[in-house]
Amino acid sequence: MKIEQCSDNGDMGPAKRSGSQSADRALAVLDLLGESSGDLGVREIARQLGLAPSIVHRLIQTLTERGYAERSVGGDKYRVGYRAFQIGRSYLARSDLRAASLPELRTMAERDQINAYLGVLRDRSVVYLEAVQSSGPIAIVSAPGSSAWLHSTAFGKALLAELSDEQVADLVGPEPFRRLTSRTKTTLADLLEELREVRRTGCGVSDEENIDDVFAAGAVIRDASGQAIAAISGAVPRHQLDAAGIERLCRIVLAAAQRISRRLGAAPPKSLPHENGQPANLT
Repeated sequence: MKIEQCSDNGDMGPAKRSGSQSADRALAVLDLLGESSGDLGVREIARQLGLAPSIVHRLIQTLTERGYAERSVGGDKYRVGYRAFQIGRSYLARSDLRAASLPELRTMAERDQINAYLGVLRDRSVVYLEAVQSSGPIAIVSAPGSSAWLHSTAFGKALLAELSDEQVADLVGPEPFRRLTSRTKTTLADLLEELREVRRTGCGVSDEENIDDVFAAGAVIRDASGQAIAAISGAVPRHQLDAAGIERLCRIVLAAAQRISRRLGAAPPKSLPHENGQPANLT
């Protein structure tokens, strides 16, 4: 069973950019290689990016020479190179957020048998920084660097709840939103109604809205200024949960997010979930 399935959010439309056109094109090639499930040839890259093959050939040659792309075994296609991996690893290694979060994610996975995720808001999606597998039946498919939809994931909703309704509408884009399952909310009115509840409880939920038979709970992580800078989520099979189980999951995730926040310098909240993750009344 898959969980928190990633998405390239490709129908959100290209963002307006300024600066060097050559650098922008080279980064677009690198993005495309990173998002592709297989190796790509020059003509395929050119077609997807709307560029001339000659331009793509020059860009891919430069990326290959610098180690950001590499030739496939056959020699006529390309994939992401080792330097891109090194840059990503360097980002994660220097992140205080990751260091503060990993112990909690591992506890959720090992002690509580909950698949655990850490994500940040970037552009119109949530980008995964970490994903920790429990020994349960849900298999993680979202690697660090992949992205997920805001409107269908638990940590996406937790992050959206920090914004005004107008900001939410701008981020999620036009209706109907992408339908991932039969339970996905695809209208702004339904999403905003749910976000009001998230603001009240502090916990976002995805009840089979991103993947069938998966329930996830999410909560934001705050820095020393009190700003939400990231979110975590925990996911378990939906068929294993009753009302008490849902409540317990939310309390575990909330408590973990608040402990991470305290490590980053955030002030303690006025009321804390039970530290060992036992359920408390959210209503």
